[in-house]
Amino acid sequence: MKISEFAKRAGVTVKTLLHYDKIGLLQPSTKTETGYRVYSDMDFIKLQQITTLKFVGLSLEEIKKLLNEKGRDIESVIDIQTRALEEKKKNIEIVITALNKAQKKIQSNNFLDVQQFIDIIRITNMETSAKQRFNNASKQYVTDSYYWRAKTAELINELVNPNVNDVVLDLGCGTGKQLIQLSQKVRLAIGVDISEGMVIQAKESAKSVGMDNTEFYIGTFEQPSLNVDLKARHVTKIISNYALHHLTTEFKKRAIKEMIALGGESLKSIIIGDLIFFENPDDYKEEFALIGYGPKVDFPSSIEELTDCFQSFNFTVEVHKLHPLVGVIVANAKINYDKK
Repeated sequence: MKISEFAKRAGVTVKTLLHYDKIGLLQPSTKTETGYRVYSDMDFIKLQQITTLKFVGLSLEEIKKLLNEKGRDIESVIDIQTRALEEKKKNIEIVITALNKAQKKIQSNNFLDVQQFIDIIRITNMETSAKQRFNNASKQYVTDSYYWRAKTAELINELVNPNVNDVVLDLGCGTGKQLIQLSQKVRLAIGVDISEGMVIQAKESAKSVGMDNTEFYIGTFEQPSLNVDLKARHVTKIISNYALHHLTTEFKKRAIKEMIALGGESLKSIIIGDLIFFENPDDYKEEFALIGYGPKVDFPSSIEELTDCFQSFNFTVEVHKLHPLVGVIVANAKINYDKK
């Protein structure tokens, strides 16, 4: 078959066949004295092999080596390509999630500017990275591996002032250590975390100590009720320790708004312990590792920015500074005497 006939039969362009010939990937069986390329049925079979291998993502160079080099380790090629496609799949899922979030934002507000869209993409990417990181680390994860995180956890559990009628929600609960300690003094303790691995560890830890008044679910700050109807639980107090710094200030505002909405009239207080900038962080660069701050992946807010998140709500705010870059903020719902 001449090249035009072969191209038509194979469903490719003549330009493609010429390129394959040039790089030595698929050369015609023979050439006439006048230079015409003549392809055989065996060439057609090889072209189908090339097309199939392209379908799974192999480059032309990889296909050439695989088809032409004897002893080529096909298992390693499959392994490498599988991992590459799995990574591509994750990236596609991140993009789809970000686009869905952006679409919902437009539907709710009828507006979305470029910076908001960029923020959505960044946060979605960051959430996914955090989820993967915490899933991988869940079995070796130690909640109090950072001194200051342990100190904020201690202070939160003291300031929450737990009682037997409380329903406490821990957002970003990790392996559940802090919440399980609180569960001994409350009616119900609910933990929500982005990482499935962390949630599994939390459930196992609660079971091992016999705390049957605990519940753990997968969820995010944007969608804490993803797998549980939190409004129906009548949450009285919400805590979060060393988790919100993964969000920009704008997304912290949205997260706090969501906390207040799901708590409703039963919500008495929100207590957040975290990286909070009371002073210029540049003055404490040598302590970043000590406090658990990674400038490339974390977005701590200043104390002014964080307290401002409660400005439009009926809450009073008190601040506890533990370190120039670490603190605990307590937001208490004001009593509405008109409803008493």
